[in-house]
Amino acid sequence: MPRRPRCYRMTRVGCAARVGALACALVLSCAPCVAADAAAAEPISFRRAVDLALQHSGVMGMATVNQWRAREAYEEVRANYIPQLTIGSGLGYSYGFPLTLEGSAPSVVNFNSVQSFFNLSLRQFIKAAKIDWHATSLDVQDKRDSVILDTALTYAQLDQLTGKLKALGEAQSAADNAQFVTEQRLQQGVDSKLDLTKSQLVAARIRLRIAEAQGQADVLREHLSNLVGLPAESIAVEPESLPELPVISQDDDLPARAVEHSLAVKQAEQKVAAAQARSRGEHKALTIPTIDLASQYAYLAKYNNYDLYYRNYTANNFSGGLDVRFPIFNSVQKAKAEEADAVALMAKRQVDIAKNQVSEEALKLQRSLRQLAAARDVAKLEWEVAQGDLEAVKGRIETGNANTRDQQNARLDAEDKHAAYFDAQLELSRAELQLLRLTGELEKWAIPPR
Repeated sequence: MPRRPRCYRMTRVGCAARVGALACALVLSCAPCVAADAAAAEPISFRRAVDLALQHSGVMGMATVNQWRAREAYEEVRANYIPQLTIGSGLGYSYGFPLTLEGSAPSVVNFNSVQSFFNLSLRQFIKAAKIDWHATSLDVQDKRDSVILDTALTYAQLDQLTGKLKALGEAQSAADNAQFVTEQRLQQGVDSKLDLTKSQLVAARIRLRIAEAQGQADVLREHLSNLVGLPAESIAVEPESLPELPVISQDDDLPARAVEHSLAVKQAEQKVAAAQARSRGEHKALTIPTIDLASQYAYLAKYNNYDLYYRNYTANNFSGGLDVRFPIFNSVQKAKAEEADAVALMAKRQVDIAKNQVSEEALKLQRSLRQLAAARDVAKLEWEVAQGDLEAVKGRIETGNANTRDQQNARLDAEDKHAAYFDAQLELSRAELQLLRLTGELEKWAIPPR
């Protein structure tokens, strides 16, 4: 075994002592911050994060308001069958024959009532409005799945970055240690200025990666905070609370299942039904007569000269009956009916487009799982190989066949491979979650029945 120079052995001892002192000082200086973060951070399970996100979601709130709006639109059309009552007055002075004011006779007080009695066109419009109202429940469910997916991806990525930061922190400690050793060796004349610059470059690269990962983690934590309604500084993930993703087979007919359960396809089909109902309603308005029930009461005053020009004048007057209308020719209504036909045809074509898009997206995700799983396995094996190389370098250092720079390079390579494995695992999980949403199984996975 070759004997190491005495100056180098003394330097190793001095380095260890100085590194130990620096480590102690660093731990003591950061202890209050770590303790404060630990006290402030509240571990939040994945299930609780999803529940809070659904409760605080502004997107779901808007979808719920839209559902309420659609119901009121349905009630508005249906209310045509309910009497619409108005009371008013047509006070005015008459000189000579009592003329009308704004189409009605001058009166002290008047009362009017009108309601639809027979209107096949209106029935179709009510049906269309009801379909639109029920379709908004699909939009609410779609927004619910969107919130669950967003929360799941944010939570998983934040967990991944937490592990990545931990690994990079260990790499930074090793790089700082190696840089300090290189500085000592430079003072002893063993290493050159270029060696020290290389060590500083390695440490700077690790600090850059830490800054990038920390920035991403801060943004994700803020986003998760906005989703769940908790302060960002109080959020900490629980990796063990993430449910295991189901195994997705390449032999399953997932495109057909996705089309069957797709909320986008169901919404498109509902739009077709509503558009067809409106089209039928517009056509019926061209040919089918309508009947309304109408009534009117008016109290007439003598100062309007009714007693002078009408033989049987009476102050109290009432009339009521049926208002029957037969459509003969209406070019405006004909154009509206043809426009409704075009809208219904467009909606029907949109269903085919939605089905094709969902089927293609499901097939693309299903086939990508195989590639992403293989990439994840490759990244894991590369990480394991890099760990083996690091252990081999440690053994060679003991025999004097390697130095600390070899060890720092091996450690940096291992941490790079570890980070790449985290990224590959996240991409696989992202594709699996998106596929679960397409097949309608996302909520069942995220919120399993208890």
